[in-house]
Amino acid sequence: MYEKIEGGTIIDIQGLKCNLPPDGYVYNIITKQLEFRGVYERDKNIGEQYWKRIPMPSWYMDTMKKWDEFDKKKKDDELEFYDEKLEEFKRQEWDRRLNGFWYMNNGKPTYLTGLHYLYLQWWSIDIGYPKFRIPDLEKFYFMEYCIQDPLCMGMLEVTKRRFGKSFVAGLFVTEYTTRTKMTNGGIQSKTGSDAKKFFAKTVVNPFRRLPKFFRPEYDMSLGVNPKSEMRFQKTNVRGKKAEENVDKDELGSVIDHQSADTVAYDGQKLHRYVADECGKTTEVNVYDRHEVVRYCLLDDEGQIIGKALYTTTVEKLTTEKDGVQDAFKLLWEESNQEKRQENGTTSSGLYRFFMSAKRTRNFDDFGHPDEEKTLAQILADRDTVKNNQRALSARIRKEPLTIDEAFSTDSDKCIFNVMNIGAREAYLKEHPVLKRHIIFYRDIDQVVRWRAINDKEEDFHWVITQFPPIGEENKFTTDLKLKKPARSHDGAIAIDGYSNSQGGKYGSKASAWIGRRYDLLNPEHTGKPIGHLYGRPQIKETLHEQVLLAAEFYGYQAWYEHNSDDYLSYFRERGRVLYLGSYPLSAMDPTKRDADRHKGFPTTPFSLTKQTDVGIMYFESHIDSIDFENLLEDAKKFDPNNRTEFDITVSFLMLIVCLMESVQKQIKKEPLVKSYIPILN
Repeated sequence: MYEKIEGGTIIDIQGLKCNLPPDGYVYNIITKQLEFRGVYERDKNIGEQYWKRIPMPSWYMDTMKKWDEFDKKKKDDELEFYDEKLEEFKRQEWDRRLNGFWYMNNGKPTYLTGLHYLYLQWWSIDIGYPKFRIPDLEKFYFMEYCIQDPLCMGMLEVTKRRFGKSFVAGLFVTEYTTRTKMTNGGIQSKTGSDAKKFFAKTVVNPFRRLPKFFRPEYDMSLGVNPKSEMRFQKTNVRGKKAEENVDKDELGSVIDHQSADTVAYDGQKLHRYVADECGKTTEVNVYDRHEVVRYCLLDDEGQIIGKALYTTTVEKLTTEKDGVQDAFKLLWEESNQEKRQENGTTSSGLYRFFMSAKRTRNFDDFGHPDEEKTLAQILADRDTVKNNQRALSARIRKEPLTIDEAFSTDSDKCIFNVMNIGAREAYLKEHPVLKRHIIFYRDIDQVVRWRAINDKEEDFHWVITQFPPIGEENKFTTDLKLKKPARSHDGAIAIDGYSNSQGGKYGSKASAWIGRRYDLLNPEHTGKPIGHLYGRPQIKETLHEQVLLAAEFYGYQAWYEHNSDDYLSYFRERGRVLYLGSYPLSAMDPTKRDADRHKGFPTTPFSLTKQTDVGIMYFESHIDSIDFENLLEDAKKFDPNNRTEFDITVSFLMLIVCLMESVQKQIKKEPLVKSYIPILN
């Protein structure tokens, strides 16, 4: 799949160029040659050419019974059971397991990878043997590419429930480990007990149903159905018998399962690893766990010797543990095979694979899904709960059509309309808005200008979507010799700062938004945020400097959340105190509006309620005015009862309150009647 094959075909599967051999040929991993095997044809009638488990030869059952009876009576020094027909059959099946298999499907030669053939023909699951499905075919191609790519550590899969992912994962960890000496297979799930169930259901049970020639000897001292691990070696015995087994040839490989703990496999070598339900761990940060596991997949010289399969559905988590819910999404983002690093790997070392729910139902005899029919069924099901946002959100995540839907937030936690947020995120992914990353500075002539950031300014800078019209920059008036912004009617700036003067990497972040007031004559470009400043500079004055320069450049007033007072002194010392806005009246309790209006934005219960109310309205009716993906992501997790962690959303809520505040546009007064003094010659 990874190496190009002369005369073969290439199929693109989610960004991976998978190489298939020519029709009827396989690449023999033992001889390293392309060899002809032909195309199996179950029936001459094209309509009957679909996958059906290939029946055993007529002699097969009797011969296998003879083999069993022979082994029961066999002494250690006797030769192994031999039957010429059986030996030929074993060679055939091992060849197909290792090198793949061609069969005719609806008149089309179709290639199965060795792992896929083993899955369909020999891997017994809870409903018997698997059916052939085109989406599975693509998944096995993708998986084989990951296995063969020397720069890939494995595969990260997201799909809907009940689509066979667990049994495929069980085969993934078992197949290689049961044919390769001194290898280790490991399993983790969302909890230790889940890993134990996975091991029993998808490894032990199918393994015991494999034919004898695929089933290496394993240590039965742990029982016929081992609970903790499978050791592929002679059964442990004591005394003289143990000495007799010392020199016996055995595989020496192990498959076990561990708790969900981050460091459960720390220090061990893993040649195959499965992380079942890795998107639903409730107590473990799966991203941190992967950072441990990835080193288990390397040898002493840093070469990849193991492959991992991360597989999950993504549904609601009940944990409140910090970072757990975001960890899997970060792992997904860092596994994008279309965004590899300079060394040729993704940041995680994995490649990601998503199976849309519309490809998981209504299969015809040849394994093709009826996507239109399934999509109609899914949408019809959603329509029945369209007025119940909580139920709708749950159904979307159980049968996601896109990866954005798979990661959508449950509405019972988000106070805003998560459906609108998800739709806007999807739109921006397809239609990204141009953003400039800039810093404002005061030029030698004291005029404020902007420039693109340099490498040292990556952590703290403005992201801008709109600048003032040419000629409208740096507009101001004067009031008692103090400069005053002249474009407050057009927009505002809101800032959620931090109280202490220490900057640096740690602690609460500062977040500032620039926004434009709504203009009925220019609705597409107004009533929206157009600039964002976020981070924690080493010196806090850097925050105030950037806010002041932005306020001067745009001609807007700025509102700081009134929980610290150093911003007031900063602006006053520079003669720019009139660039600070006073408490918005709409954010003040009507019974207290006669009191002094401080410079800033109030943090009273009345103000907090006002912010929440306008926020709910904005995300309901004006979501299309948000062009910033980080705001949408933060808003999905926003907790009005714990605002400290959501600086981005808090400052945005302040902004929209400020933008809704009525502002009287200053008009130069002129007398109704002008008198003119005649000019005498």
